[in-house]
Amino acid sequence: MLRILLTFTFFSAILLASSNYTVRLAVFKNAHKLQKAIDKYPPALKETVKTYSKNGHTYAYTLPTSDRATLKKLLPAYQKVFKDAYIQPTKLK
Repeated sequence: MLRILLTFTFFSAILLASSNYTVRLAVFKNAHKLQKAIDKYPPALKETVKTYSKNGHTYAYTLPTSDRATLKKLLPAYQKVFKDAYIQPTKLK
């Protein structure tokens, strides 16, 4: 029993240590309006923004990274267009 508990704890620690983070920018029903908002970013930031559609909504987020400090530095730039953008852990790679 102890061996199972230690193994589970070990794998949980590995998963948490290798967490990736992304900036969740926005969710829109109208993909065209979302793209117009994304186009307001400079080219360097625009390259880091990705979108996907699910259940009739289009989600915008940044490329996942394991470096949360970099995202904290870039967050004010992302918030110039999307005021409620925030950093969140992700399982995306």
